[in-house]
Amino acid sequence: MKRIYSILFGASLLALCGVGVSSCSSSDDDFVDPDFRVPAYFTVTLPDTTFVKKEKFNAYVDENGEFQFYIDDLMQGHFFDMKILKFQVGNFPTNINTLDYTYSVGDNGFEFFNSTDLANPKRNNGIIKITNIDRNDMLVSGNFSSLLLPSPLNQYLKESFRITGQFENIPYERIGTNEAGYIFTNINGEDIKDMDVFSKFEGDILNGKIVMNARSKSMRKRMLKISFDKTLPIGNYDYSKVGVEYTSENGVVYVSDEKDAALAGSYFKIDKIENLTIDNKKTYAGKFTFKLKSKEGQVITLNFGDYKAKLSMKEVIITDPGTGGPGTDPGIPEL
Repeated sequence: MKRIYSILFGASLLALCGVGVSSCSSSDDDFVDPDFRVPAYFTVTLPDTTFVKKEKFNAYVDENGEFQFYIDDLMQGHFFDMKILKFQVGNFPTNINTLDYTYSVGDNGFEFFNSTDLANPKRNNGIIKITNIDRNDMLVSGNFSSLLLPSPLNQYLKESFRITGQFENIPYERIGTNEAGYIFTNINGEDIKDMDVFSKFEGDILNGKIVMNARSKSMRKRMLKISFDKTLPIGNYDYSKVGVEYTSENGVVYVSDEKDAALAGSYFKIDKIENLTIDNKKTYAGKFTFKLKSKEGQVITLNFGDYKAKLSMKEVIITDPGTGGPGTDPGIPEL
């Protein structure tokens, strides 16, 4: 009987050990670092070769929400260009959202290929797929597959061919036509993409603080003002260092408050400061998330914010006639 108990105890011990080993092994195999990110890369496959790029990407979203991604040094004499009319996750036919490929021929000649069939523009030759947009870090991923047709002007390369490829975590920037810059944000789910920075002729430094003003082109009452100390370097800041005021299209004013717990999690990031010595200006660029509150107590969130502003470093000193102390900014002048 003793022997039977010993056998049973040993078998139970082995079973428990097996479970323990299996559990530990499974845990190790299943562990995923939540902060891990695949490094940026781009691949494109032609009929006779595949190119891989891991740097020097050019990706932009313009003020109309159109996306362009191009590589001008894929290989000596090889150029790739992609254009999508609406920057969002989804599938996009390549007769409207185009792929271009260019070969160099000889010393000074080029041959061009495009995904649009000029003889039949409604014919869809492929798909560009945007699979993910990381709006916080401004990265885009996707893939594509399409037939490319030769330009009628090509002298040597006159055969169509299929192109496929993939792009992962490609950094993109926003660009605007306004010389002074732009501010983009998403307010409670709505993209606000027409906020132009307004640089004041007399200067954008008021009583020691840089004041970045922006106004909507379509909603005249919609304005955003961001102020911070003129000595603030590249970095990440909360409301103890930055002041924000937003006026909605209905004229409701929302402001920052470093002491209000309901607005916690707000930040303003300066990624780049570029000196423009000839004009006595500086270009500031970065990102933000702002929670703001109206005097009635309503809280709104400005998410996925990014900005680029060319600001005058001329300083304006305003004093209060009554106290002799610092005065207040008169605001954004009407155009």
